[in-house]
Amino acid sequence: MGSFTSLLCCTLDAKDDSEDKDHKSSSRGANSPASPKSPASKSSNKPAASSSRPESPAENSKPKDKAVPSKEAAAEQNNKNGKKDLLDDENSVNETDTITNTNEESNPTPTLNTNTQSPPMGENPISNIRPEDEAQQAQMEAQIAADVQEQLSNSSDPESEFDLTKLQEGQAFNPETGFLLGRKNTKKFGNKKCLILDLDETLVHSSFKYLRTADFVIPVEIDNQVHHVYVIKRPGVDEFLEKVGKWFEVVVFTASVSKYGDPLLNKLDIHRSVHHRLFRDSCYNYQGNFIKNLSQIGRPLSECIIIDNSPASYIFHPEHSIPISSWFSDTHDNELLDLLPFLEDISKPNVDDVSKVLDIGL
Repeated sequence: MGSFTSLLCCTLDAKDDSEDKDHKSSSRGANSPASPKSPASKSSNKPAASSSRPESPAENSKPKDKAVPSKEAAAEQNNKNGKKDLLDDENSVNETDTITNTNEESNPTPTLNTNTQSPPMGENPISNIRPEDEAQQAQMEAQIAADVQEQLSNSSDPESEFDLTKLQEGQAFNPETGFLLGRKNTKKFGNKKCLILDLDETLVHSSFKYLRTADFVIPVEIDNQVHHVYVIKRPGVDEFLEKVGKWFEVVVFTASVSKYGDPLLNKLDIHRSVHHRLFRDSCYNYQGNFIKNLSQIGRPLSECIIIDNSPASYIFHPEHSIPISSWFSDTHDNELLDLLPFLEDISKPNVDDVSKVLDIGL
């Protein structure tokens, strides 16, 4: 994999060539051949539980009446003037291949498993954004979970091999408690259980590519250049966060770094329902994967629940998990709202151990 700078330069050179061709094509008049389809316009094979990708803005034809330019045309003209405020599907930085070794706020990126064809979870130093082909992502996540499970199974006694409560070198923690979280505010939370939520593909979908349906845009600085991350919210996420914030002590635990996750949560958490934020530097590194180790949270395991679209994230504690499908853009998705009645029931004091209720097979 080449350096980010060289690949970004190649991307910009390709963009300049593409713009020159567009200029020449428009000068020929209405009889000029149609421009090639953008990669986002090609359909991909998707599993039944996955949703279709958003329509690429590259599919929209450019208006030829310059007297009343559309917003898309104005944005495109700004790009041609050197104001690269938007990244379209054809010319955007590839988030899994070109943005590497820029994780300034987290631990040094662990050595990744080079035997897997797809990038292992967390390879992207900005976030855990994965390839946007839903079938590829589902296959990748299943492979990661299977690999980690096989590694654990091959150990004669995994529990004696390492102490899951022990912090790793460089892992972020609360100095007051020695765990990831500080002491529980019993006045505020009382006997409420702890709900750990994933971010990307669970609550939102983010992309470095331009999404015209984005709910908000997060600027992220990489190698002294600001790039834009386009974020769309999963249907029902506002209501979901508002309600679980009343029932639980809520933690968002993401394999992303804080310079991406913090500003995203500032915009997403409109009801101030997220009580704690944990990022990549709090993850437990196991065989090159970023694991969300519930044994290090600092709350009794019997009270901890995790909702995550990636089984590899909770591989140490599957009996405390509520699986959820990866979400990209399906506007008819209802999974977050469908979980609310169950979460309300499990939050009640009569459930003294969540592991006795939760079933990974559900």
